[in-house]
Amino acid sequence: MAAEEKARSTYEYLIRVSDDPGVTDTLRFLREREIVHFQRFGETLRIVQEYMDCKKYY
Repeated sequence: MAAEEKARSTYEYLIRVSDDPGVTDTLRFLREREIVHFQRFGETLRIVQEYMDCKKYY
């Protein structure tokens, strides 16, 4: 998850310094994709943690 957060931060920096609308649009798309990845990884981590915390009966 740290990689997605770092990528998002990098895209935000590049968006700020870019003056090309095409590059900026592409970077915005990539940033949004990283945000979604971060959210999905977080959801998956929560599901796995819940599964690991539940009692198992054999």
